[in-house]
Amino acid sequence: MKYNALVALFFVFVYLLPLGGRPMITPDEFRYAQIPREMTVSGDYVVPHLMNMRYFEKPVMGYWLTAGSFKLFGQNAFALRLPAALGVGLAALLIAMLIEQTLRDEKIAALGAMLYLSCGLVYGIGTTAVLDSQLTGFVTGVSCAGFLAALETKFTRRKFALLIVCGIFAALAFLTKGFIAFAVPALALAGFLLWSRRWKEFLILPWIPLIVSLLLIAPWAIAVHHKDGDFWHYFVVIEHIQRFLSDNVGQHPEPFWFLLPFLAGGAFPAAFLLSAAIPGIRLERKTFFRQDLFRFSFCAVVLPFVFFSFSSGKLATYILPCFPFLAIMGAEGIAAYFRTGGRHKAFHLVMSIWGGILAVAGLGVLTVAFADLLPEFSSLRIIVGLLGVCAIIFGGLLLFSHRYMWRTRFYLFFAGIGVVIMVGNLAIPAELLGSKAPESALKSFPQKLNFDASKVILLTHPSLIHAVGWVYNRPDARLENSVGEFSYGISRAEAVGEMPIRVKPDEFIALLKRSDRPEVVLVFRADRDWTFPVDLEYRTAIENGLQAFVFPPAPQDFQENSPESSKLK
Repeated sequence: MKYNALVALFFVFVYLLPLGGRPMITPDEFRYAQIPREMTVSGDYVVPHLMNMRYFEKPVMGYWLTAGSFKLFGQNAFALRLPAALGVGLAALLIAMLIEQTLRDEKIAALGAMLYLSCGLVYGIGTTAVLDSQLTGFVTGVSCAGFLAALETKFTRRKFALLIVCGIFAALAFLTKGFIAFAVPALALAGFLLWSRRWKEFLILPWIPLIVSLLLIAPWAIAVHHKDGDFWHYFVVIEHIQRFLSDNVGQHPEPFWFLLPFLAGGAFPAAFLLSAAIPGIRLERKTFFRQDLFRFSFCAVVLPFVFFSFSSGKLATYILPCFPFLAIMGAEGIAAYFRTGGRHKAFHLVMSIWGGILAVAGLGVLTVAFADLLPEFSSLRIIVGLLGVCAIIFGGLLLFSHRYMWRTRFYLFFAGIGVVIMVGNLAIPAELLGSKAPESALKSFPQKLNFDASKVILLTHPSLIHAVGWVYNRPDARLENSVGEFSYGISRAEAVGEMPIRVKPDEFIALLKRSDRPEVVLVFRADRDWTFPVDLEYRTAIENGLQAFVFPPAPQDFQENSPESSKLK
């Protein structure tokens, strides 16, 4: 159990403890914070709303998990990101359990989990408030339970229980992100069954999981249809069929090869251990794919990856479900390498190179910490300096431990990753991220410009409105002209006679000319250059890449200027 305990310790210190240490990022994190908050305020946990507009891009499980986290830990960055981190933890746990169930080897099980936790793409997504990590955890559960059920040659109680678990995970995955919950595990299992010639399993495996998942999905699916009958049309046609087939810019069209660099690059720094895994797999090349686990893992990596590559719309996060099974194959390759005594030069060469990179990077960071780029005696300078010291220490240990056993360098590799990541999370100030981390700037504007954020009329851009709504607790903030991702919600609001979130240019001018209105506050990125057709006094401030304008109420005798516009500066 000591190896599993080390994995758990790594997960707690690297994933959980730093979750609240860096600022929230727009638009994704504020979007996935605002929707659960609106659910808790309105009490409507069926129909998702964003800034009081219908938001049908995803089902509700991700929002439910975040709303529950908010109730337990408060509305903060830690609670917001916790479901994503737990999704990573679930996938790592399932990796370890699957290896133990099939290979009966705790060391390989722990290694597989550690490889997964050390993949850069897994970490980046798993500590950010998006839904892909939760989806990956649930989809991995579908795949693992389905695979173990397929290994049962007879229909035993164990097989029946595994198929029920498979259905439960499928329902959770569907309620998180839709039909991909069925497509990814189905591709992996179908490929494995064809490769292994387990023909009868095609007739046995699907039905119990399908029935269980439909029974679990049905209550919410029926409820959302009754509350808004257009949900399923939008979700199925726009979010699935058009996203897969359309070349529309809004659907992220990319070339066929687009995801390949993310699969390769997203595996680093864990991929440095390929220097051990590749020789290990080569040693077992005659028997590696004779084992059911590695046949299935290969199918679970390659087939979903090809499926997503054929999709017109692509995002790097789509291939995250491939990484658990990539880690499983890597773990066995590394274990095979170590079984030979670990004498291959490639592993030690790569560890020395990685140690050198860490040490040089640490020197650079330490130089920045003591240069004039950071405030003197600030906590940020201390944290950045500590980060540099940690990188130098672990880089140096890796670099000069080449004479020691491979186990020493192996443990140093993971320990160095953990410490550097944990400290590095604390050294990311909002100023470094600029307008991508708008919370501190938004909080400073009311005091700088002397306005009450709870009483003014707020207008902003689609990429900032989630942050404006979250920071000021104002789901009634409005869009100045452009609509972005709110186009569907606005059209639906207009169709049912509700007030849309968009303020058109003529409506904006009419609003500013009203003398009975409260103050109007506009928030935009500071690099925006735009003209304003009404000459009114305003107060303005720039902070961390954002600019706010405050327009006091117009005077009683206000008249619109000549057609020549005055420019806001």
